[in-house]
Amino acid sequence: MAITDVAAPRMPPLTPPASRNFGMRQRPPSPAPATPLSPSQQHPAERLVTLAQDLLDRGTAFVRRLRPSRATAKRAAIYALLYADFRHTFPRLVAYVGALALLAGGAVQIFRAAPVAAGIEPAPRPEWTTVSKPFPAFSLAMPELISAGTNYEIRRHSTGGGRKEILSWGELGGDGPNLVVEIYRPGTEFTRFGNAALEIASRTEEQVAPADIRPAETIESKFGPIPAVEFGTKSGASRQCLGFVRDFDRPRMQLAGWYCAAASEQLEHGTVSCALDRLTLLAAGSDAKLGELFARAELKRNFCGQRSVLIAPTPKLGPAASQPPLRGRLSAR
Repeated sequence: MAITDVAAPRMPPLTPPASRNFGMRQRPPSPAPATPLSPSQQHPAERLVTLAQDLLDRGTAFVRRLRPSRATAKRAAIYALLYADFRHTFPRLVAYVGALALLAGGAVQIFRAAPVAAGIEPAPRPEWTTVSKPFPAFSLAMPELISAGTNYEIRRHSTGGGRKEILSWGELGGDGPNLVVEIYRPGTEFTRFGNAALEIASRTEEQVAPADIRPAETIESKFGPIPAVEFGTKSGASRQCLGFVRDFDRPRMQLAGWYCAAASEQLEHGTVSCALDRLTLLAAGSDAKLGELFARAELKRNFCGQRSVLIAPTPKLGPAASQPPLRGRLSAR
């Protein structure tokens, strides 16, 4: 048994007695909260007073909610001023704008020019236009036709940008020889090339009947075999012509034309082959494919059937060369 168990009954209590508060004021006990009486327990007079007080509090709260604040009052005052200003200004503004519109309409009626009717209808724009100062890109030497007169013409398509360069000697409707060589490089106006008969008929429809155009033998040239057609002009059946048309894909180009002999001369196909053999390119510009086409064709050139001095074999030189015979006599010493 512990010593605390023995001494516990003899020890005084630790809590001081109520009479001894050591100089401290004792706090009075807090009153219990009053329980509100139910309306059935209240007196009728008290019940009426409570109901009146409740109605008065609710009315005061409602009046407070209806009373505007300073910001609301300021905003309402601004709106009222703007509305009053707009109500007086808008009718004046409408009147001013209407007066200006009437003045503008009257000025237009006074100073409006009378409609002018064109006496002559403007001529339609031609499909092909001729360049006033052509810069030749091709050359063709035909000394045997120099008496017929030569002409170099460049035509441009009005919308597509295609380019035709036409070299000509003589006239199709005349009696002398006539040679035409056309180099056509199409633009966006191009659809497709036709055959030789259709192409020649479209270029000679004023002088040649389409029924008179008939196929002919192919012409050999440095550009390869070229399809040909024969036809006669309307001016006389004795004047015979030979047309030719050749299309290329790289670059997209068409070589067309014809040759008509004089009325008293016989038509020779070799004249056309020689003319195409002499056709050379002067300037290709930025078209590298065009320069390549003429460079490859130049390798096949036969110089109108004659051997060129530029490609003829050179004579042998050195000890293997034969001694040329001496002329004259040597003086004896």
